[in-house]
Amino acid sequence: MDDTPNNTNAARIMVFEHPVVAQDCVDALVNLGFLVSYLPINENVMRIMTDRPDYVFTINFNQYVSEACELLKIPYLAWVIDTPCYSVYDKAINNSCSFTFMYDVVVAQRLRDQGVKQVYHLPVAANLVRINQVLQHEDDASLANDIALVGNLTKTEYHSFIMPKLTAATLVSCNSLIESLNTPSDTFELAEQISEELIASIRQESGYHLAGDHHLTTAEKLAYLLGREHSWRERIELIHTLEQRLPIRVYGNNEWQAFAKGYAGYADHYSLMPKIFKHAKININLARSFVEYGLPLRVFDVISCGGFLLTNEKQDLHQLFSIGKDLVIFRDTQDLMEICEYYLEHDTERQAIAAHGLATLMENHTYHHRMIDMFTTVQNHLRGQPTTLSRWYI
Repeated sequence: MDDTPNNTNAARIMVFEHPVVAQDCVDALVNLGFLVSYLPINENVMRIMTDRPDYVFTINFNQYVSEACELLKIPYLAWVIDTPCYSVYDKAINNSCSFTFMYDVVVAQRLRDQGVKQVYHLPVAANLVRINQVLQHEDDASLANDIALVGNLTKTEYHSFIMPKLTAATLVSCNSLIESLNTPSDTFELAEQISEELIASIRQESGYHLAGDHHLTTAEKLAYLLGREHSWRERIELIHTLEQRLPIRVYGNNEWQAFAKGYAGYADHYSLMPKIFKHAKININLARSFVEYGLPLRVFDVISCGGFLLTNEKQDLHQLFSIGKDLVIFRDTQDLMEICEYYLEHDTERQAIAAHGLATLMENHTYHHRMIDMFTTVQNHLRGQPTTLSRWYI
């Protein structure tokens, strides 16, 4: 698929598919005047070699694309929007033609500290044109929820492949580490508490291939596995607690059926999800404990629909938005319930915050803004001009 404006002198960029973000980037790039080829990821290396574009772009880092671009001396731009994104820890991230943009500044800085030179901070964003097109369609009264949470619930590798095989002693050690994440922290430092003895026990008892990578220690890999398990448990516990006191609807995969009385089915990202965010009085975001400063897509998705967002703490919220004016932060489950009760009774305040958040997003946080930031960084580097890790954290 080619999205090509009339300007044949425009730079050619090859973009590979991604379920939720790549098309929004394509739309922004076309509007900026690029000649865009949008292709399935399984066509990557050969099409790069035959087409020889001016740039290649992927969502999340792909070491094979990086190596192909390095061979052909084509700038490769990767926007990492997931944590963990294990591929960024491959040595290919330090290829001279690779430019990696991380949505979490802490991970970007950590890679810089390990000698990765061309890694930068770039938060995610929203496509307001697409959102507005979806929201123009007839409203669905069934989506007028008091409180909504949208997000999948997926059993972790730890839960499925490691935990069932552990001895009681090892299980106690792992549970202690998981439970330590109940205390919020700005950074994810669980790996520092993991001993070589625990790693050896898990390997021996579970038979799970537990290994790190060039820029990722084995302890850091295990920390991510345990962190994902914590977030799985945290979501279930949060919903159990809220359902005892408040009317909440949960949208996501079928895994929720066993845990949420208010499960309302799967919400497609492009069609149903924006309507849920628009019509719910309160939209809850629960950012995962192993994510450090970065904000998930859910933050931008909710605000872009004119929805009211109630979220747990992440540092980027303070850098990108105005707390109390664009969105509201909760500290713990009790705080969350009290805030929900307050804003369900104060429509005018709630609607004003949602409107202010949308205005802030329109001014600063669209894919148009992000593509300009990304290519400005790359062009400055190619011209030998100074580039910074982040324009939000100077």
